[in-house]
Amino acid sequence: MVSLRTTVVLVTATLLGAGILASPSVLPIQRVAAATDTIVLTGFVAAWNSTIHPNPTITVTQGDTVTLQLSSGDGALHRWFVDVDKNGPTPDCPGADFCSNAFSTTTTFTFTVNFAPGTYTYYCSVHPATMLGSFVVSPSSVGGTSLPVNKPVLIAPYLGLAAALAILGTVIVYTTRARRSKTYSGKSTIPHP
Repeated sequence: MVSLRTTVVLVTATLLGAGILASPSVLPIQRVAAATDTIVLTGFVAAWNSTIHPNPTITVTQGDTVTLQLSSGDGALHRWFVDVDKNGPTPDCPGADFCSNAFSTTTTFTFTVNFAPGTYTYYCSVHPATMLGSFVVSPSSVGGTSLPVNKPVLIAPYLGLAAALAILGTVIVYTTRARRSKTYSGKSTIPHP
């Protein structure tokens, strides 16, 4: 029969090991999926969204899918583009820049932000002097972006698991030796029913 002391030690070691394995720091870090951003811009010769908030800054995350709902508020012809190669208000379409179709009513333009984090300029290619704003790309937490690593936090769960296994090993050795010490000359001092 196993003593009460041995049972308590075994249960404690098992609970400690289970607690370490179930802790959130042992679970893998969840990856964050890219988002889909929908942005509404109304074109006026004076500015994008000139009656609401002229030429707003657009902020997205690298890897996002951006859908622009573009309309002409003044009936004039417009064409939205982001200057990815940073060479000014003349669009490189097709090419490095992301460009909508020209529109005088409405259009929808969807693209994936697959260029480097940084601040770019978006324009109307027809009215680049007045219809322009900042297009900010934030770094992604998905894929090739390096994030700072807290190494002690990464190894702490493994050290805890190693400690739990050491405790379990000690309990097994203790229990085995305790049973052997109660046996002498091949006879057990533990009463059998």
